[in-house]
Amino acid sequence: MKKKVKIGGAAQSAVALSPPLHRATPGRAFQVLIVEDSPIVSGRLAALISRLHPSIKVAVTNDGLQAMPLFEELRPDAVVLDIELPGSSGFDLLAQFKLHYPACVVIMLTTYAYPEFRENARRLGADHFFDKAMEFEQVTRVLAALAARPNPAA
Repeated sequence: MKKKVKIGGAAQSAVALSPPLHRATPGRAFQVLIVEDSPIVSGRLAALISRLHPSIKVAVTNDGLQAMPLFEELRPDAVVLDIELPGSSGFDLLAQFKLHYPACVVIMLTTYAYPEFRENARRLGADHFFDKAMEFEQVTRVLAALAARPNPAA
């Protein structure tokens, strides 16, 4: 199915992805994709998630251009997404993720926690928006709550 979507100011065609594996697949672990330009921040977050919630599978990319192919490959249950990325804007990726898989939970984690950015993220479909400096640990709480939801196919 082809849809027109406005990304970065220009309309683009997008082809819908095949249905997500999601947790409806029996035995599939909850998966999260971290898209963060700083290896230090993404490494810290991945380690924190793995230590606090070992059942959550974590994948990381530090490059905005690698995010969509990795998203298509993994079809994660949740994405932790920065705004400022090399090769792509977090807002553009958010629009693509929500276009292809609206059920995926997108958590924006940024140092740019300005009201206008928060509103833009909400408008594009972000489920959560956290300030890296003040709300970093909130990400693990949200992911733990999501992962604890019953798997409908189990």
